[in-house]
Amino acid sequence: MKFNLFPSWAQRAVDSEQLVESTGGNQAAPAAPALNDEQLALVGVLHQLLQTLPQAYSGRESVKRLCQMILPASSHIRLVWVGFCQDDSGAAIKPAAIVGKALNESSHWHLAKDCFDYVAPFAQIADWEAGHDSDFHALFAPWQAHPERCSVKAALAIPLRSEKARMHGMMVFYADSQDYFSETGFASFQAFGHVCEVIWKQSNLSHLLTRQAQLDSLTGLLTRRRIVHVYEEAVAVTATDESPLSILYCQLDDFHKINDLYGWAVADNILAAFAKDTGAQLRKTDSGGRWNATEFLYVLPATDTVDADNLAETFLGHFKHHPVNIENWSIRLALSVGVATYGADGRGLDELIHYATQHLRSSSTAAEDEL
Repeated sequence: MKFNLFPSWAQRAVDSEQLVESTGGNQAAPAAPALNDEQLALVGVLHQLLQTLPQAYSGRESVKRLCQMILPASSHIRLVWVGFCQDDSGAAIKPAAIVGKALNESSHWHLAKDCFDYVAPFAQIADWEAGHDSDFHALFAPWQAHPERCSVKAALAIPLRSEKARMHGMMVFYADSQDYFSETGFASFQAFGHVCEVIWKQSNLSHLLTRQAQLDSLTGLLTRRRIVHVYEEAVAVTATDESPLSILYCQLDDFHKINDLYGWAVADNILAAFAKDTGAQLRKTDSGGRWNATEFLYVLPATDTVDADNLAETFLGHFKHHPVNIENWSIRLALSVGVATYGADGRGLDELIHYATQHLRSSSTAAEDEL
């Protein structure tokens, strides 16, 4: 798929030059509007963007890089602001990227969420005599408390749209002349907005794919590969600050009986419910992963043997007294739990898991249903 990110007037100028070259200059080309220096500089940045942005930047870094590349094209552009919000965001939105000479003029760079409701580009002029309640001041909100600090005279906002209806974005250009955007035109800035939108969407897609690769699709816990990585990161921290580190290893006993009795669909739902219930017992710093079909591993940073034992007893007590409710079934799970502490019980993850499986504690409750 090929995107035409360039303004129509710029494309006509390029096409006209190509036509003259192909005819050897013998045929008169259609007249094209002359481009001023400002417009030529902006088109040059668009060409440069297509060559540099596919490099391996993250989404936020690419958006900031985009803003930084725009500024040298015009001495009149004082600031470029990019922000994103969700439907449940607060009334004021912080920028995801903001660059320019006017950055230091205000210490409260938040724009009203209402600005994100626009579906087409809109421009505003700094008219401080209109009063603070005027809609014309929406894009100048950061200056309203101190308008004397404002060195810009006009703003142009380009709405950004995602396929997700609950997510909105906006790219705002600030210039030092009231007539700047009307004289230069909106087309180039819309093209910049389109590039920003593409970066945003690709970043979201990359984040989604990465998240899906790291999470077990059934339980929502980390995959085996990812929980190993989390453990290795925790070991690195422990080696630096000498904080304790423990693991908790869980296995569901005789789970095949549940699968045989209720079917695989109910069994899958039980595994998902088990993962959710164990997650509720963890701290925010703890991580859980699905190790095998019915075995689970939890990495517990800053946790010594005593605290890990207490968590193991919490797990056992919870599932002993709280059956998992699936559809019309109330099913008690037979659970075995073992703990191991880094250093005291081993250093490699395999050593710790081996130690934990050799010291399992069971809920001593066979899986049974209560109708």
